[in-house]
Amino acid sequence: MHSRASWRARIGGAALVAFSALAASLVTTTVTTDADAFVVKTTSGGELVHWDTRTVDYAIDSSVNDATRGSVDATLRAMRDWSGEVGAPELRAHSGAEGDPTKPGYDSKNGIFFIRGGYKPAGRALAITILTYDNVSGRILDADIVFNGAYNFTIHKDAPVRDGRVSPATATDGVVHGERDAHVVSGTNEVTAYDLHHIVAHELGHSLGMNDEMERRDVLMYRYTPPNDPGVRIPTTDDIEGLAQLYSTEISAGGNGCGNATVAPKKPSRAATHGAMVAVFGLLVFLALRARNDRRARAGFVAAVAIGALALLPSVSTTRGTARAAESNLALGHAKARVTAATTTMEDGLLRTTYALATTTCRAMTCPDLGHGTVWGGVVGNVRQEVGGQHAPSVGEDVNVSFASLPNGLRPLSGPLAMRQHVEDAAVVVLTK
Repeated sequence: MHSRASWRARIGGAALVAFSALAASLVTTTVTTDADAFVVKTTSGGELVHWDTRTVDYAIDSSVNDATRGSVDATLRAMRDWSGEVGAPELRAHSGAEGDPTKPGYDSKNGIFFIRGGYKPAGRALAITILTYDNVSGRILDADIVFNGAYNFTIHKDAPVRDGRVSPATATDGVVHGERDAHVVSGTNEVTAYDLHHIVAHELGHSLGMNDEMERRDVLMYRYTPPNDPGVRIPTTDDIEGLAQLYSTEISAGGNGCGNATVAPKKPSRAATHGAMVAVFGLLVFLALRARNDRRARAGFVAAVAIGALALLPSVSTTRGTARAAESNLALGHAKARVTAATTTMEDGLLRTTYALATTTCRAMTCPDLGHGTVWGGVVGNVRQEVGGQHAPSVGEDVNVSFASLPNGLRPLSGPLAMRQHVEDAAVVVLTK
């Protein structure tokens, strides 16, 4: 028979082992929270943006043939790769039917277009998705994809082009603060071409309710596309997990890129992550204190720290070489501002929002007091339309802005001398949420 002290020692030892394992697992979980970085579209009230039909039909306009040889076949392959995954609808295509849409815009008919010479609402984007949905339920009403004919497209071979030069990546759709055009390879006059298969696969993700991923370059929904590189053409595990959040509660075995596991699609919240970090710290302190007199506690402490250190090691990226080396400028812009007025109108099937705002926080040396601008997209009644990556603001919303020009840095000094207050109202060139 064992003594009471012996049983207490055994129970204490088991508790130490359990605490050590828990600390190690929490460390690993905490540092890998961003592994699943997918982002999905939501309504103003937080509802998921999604189709509520089993199939979605797209009319492929005859102009798509003009983009590059094989463009229609690439579009059909991209549709098959997204179709029916984790409860999402099957994507189908046709062309030349009577009643097909002849231009992009809200008409309850989904279309794919190539517009030679450029498409004004696309701006500097390679292509855009015009997505119209019910802003209360999140039900998608219309989706159009437009290739921006200001760029050159091709269907690259599976291996990326290598010539020793680093080419700047271009935003697949929309704009961000500080972005620049990237039509040609840096340092040369050689015209570049972007992989149409990758781009249409990315845009189809938007048409299903997926948003851009800003950090992970190894996923299909990554915001930027390098020239002369086929990039990612098939939805990755992360992309499918995002799709699962929109259309199912879990990913079943056999999903594209998901192996044989069932994966919970939702990411831990920031509060949960902070809580895990606090728990890790507390458990490690506990083990450190016990380690003074208990060999098992010392072993547990060492094990927890070792596993945590391994989890913190930088992961080896499978991203393809120098073609993805260009870093995106993710700055928040010149200032934070509050929208004071917004008016939305319909122009040939597209919503357009004109807004005014007031600067609340300046990040530059000086900022205009007021700003104004116009952006594609907006809300009319219960209908919201998103045009590419542009954000159409609402009254009272706080946004990040970049201005076309900034005031003279001596303005604060000149005001008192002139015995008047000068209020500057400048044009906004980029606005993000």
